[in-house]
Amino acid sequence: SYRLCKLPSSGNKKSLTEQCFQKIPLKFASENQWIQYGNDKSTRINFKANYTDVGTTPRGSQWAKNPIPACNTVDGGFLQLDHDCHTGTQFPPPAPGLEGFGDNIFNPIDSTLQFSIGDYLQVPKDIPAGKYVLSWRWDCEQTPQVWATCANIKIV
Repeated sequence: SYRLCKLPSSGNKKSLTEQCFQKIPLKFASENQWIQYGNDKSTRINFKANYTDVGTTPRGSQWAKNPIPACNTVDGGFLQLDHDCHTGTQFPPPAPGLEGFGDNIFNPIDSTLQFSIGDYLQVPKDIPAGKYVLSWRWDCEQTPQVWATCANIKIV
């Protein structure tokens, strides 16, 4: 889920709240997501995304499913000797080699998922120009973890 919160004129980011971010959820602008290795746009792979707006918070916000399937094992592949999903994946991968967790307990330094997952977003037309904070939130499917990160952006 992607959301925006207007940065106060004071610039004080400590005053930003979850309620502020829930006021401006962003919609996806395309039915596709993409994967890209490093800065080289020629490596970009587009594929159909899996979005939902049913049962989301805030109501009507859109969420995307992580497109990289774990291995079809109890541990998702983390306890395997290598990175390949020898028993298959939990759902079809979007492209060859895009499967598993990217690393495993036996070789944690040798990560195989050296790419970024990208989304195309739609900025509301009625949003005032100014400084905002973009929030990206990822609720894990298999664990009770929530990952979040933010970025400063300027809408002109």
